[in-house]
Amino acid sequence: MTDHAPTLLSSLAERAAAKGEWWKEDALDKPNALALPARVLAILANADITTVEQLKAAGPAKLRELPHLGKQAFEQIIELLRELDRQNGGGSNGHERGQVTLR
Repeated sequence: MTDHAPTLLSSLAERAAAKGEWWKEDALDKPNALALPARVLAILANADITTVEQLKAAGPAKLRELPHLGKQAFEQIIELLRELDRQNGGGSNGHERGQVTLR
């Protein structure tokens, strides 16, 4: 068990933007892969999926079965997981162990 409190996903996206060079040309025009739309977060929350660990454990088959979760939302979730993996160098850390909440 870690000493870290769960991190809200919205805070994670904000911190990632703040750590980067957000003021540079065209940086604000790029979508943040760590920010899922509120609609997608609500769909996941209705399915009791609130952490990255739960999201990964759900797997693609369960996610595709969620009501109102379409192809675009599914792709946004995949991009979120891939971005977390890229930022973590493909290794395991608190994000994979469920320390990041999705809302």
